[in-house]
Amino acid sequence: MSYVFVFKEGRLPAVWQDFQGLLQLCPEQKVEIDTPQGDRLVYRWVNDLSYVDTAGRKWTFSAIQYEGNMKNGDKQFWAWVTDLEVNRETVVEVATNGGRQRWHIENQGFNVQKNSELNLEHAYSQGPQWAAYYYLLQIAHTILQLLEKGSLLRQLAEEHKKRTAVALFGGLEYMARRLLESLRYLFWPEEVFDADAARRRQIRLDSG
Repeated sequence: MSYVFVFKEGRLPAVWQDFQGLLQLCPEQKVEIDTPQGDRLVYRWVNDLSYVDTAGRKWTFSAIQYEGNMKNGDKQFWAWVTDLEVNRETVVEVATNGGRQRWHIENQGFNVQKNSELNLEHAYSQGPQWAAYYYLLQIAHTILQLLEKGSLLRQLAEEHKKRTAVALFGGLEYMARRLLESLRYLFWPEEVFDADAARRRQIRLDSG
């Protein structure tokens, strides 16, 4: 399994110092992009950084630094370390689809789990009984996402002149409540529990 971790000066100070020094020695390792929106994005990287942890294990990795100068005057700065191959052809993809996407997963996915009625708490990492609850919570969130993004509810939303399924029901938590109520009060026919029929069904990602 590969990794893309956020890199900050205070976490590995010596490695960060090496990284910043080596960036000055390899100015050619840079990709600059001017977007149609007028933003300027700069990606720089250093390969073969090394670090020895407290257990005496040596790690070798690449580091990426991203700077964004937005047309509206905002400035963005991110850095990551990764064991993925980083070069002129891959640096943007690793930074965008690896590093920044990780931020979206943590801040959007976990934000929903913490602030909706899923009620994710740090305590769920303490002990096996909480771990079991945490896994059930992840399953519940996965089911909700399949409902939210699925074609059936999208068609229903369109019929009611709503842009998304979430807009149709008024929020993700209300979709969860509807699902719970259907389990409590609606009769589900026997065929929905047919394992052979379920194996023939497929869930496909919509590239659109």
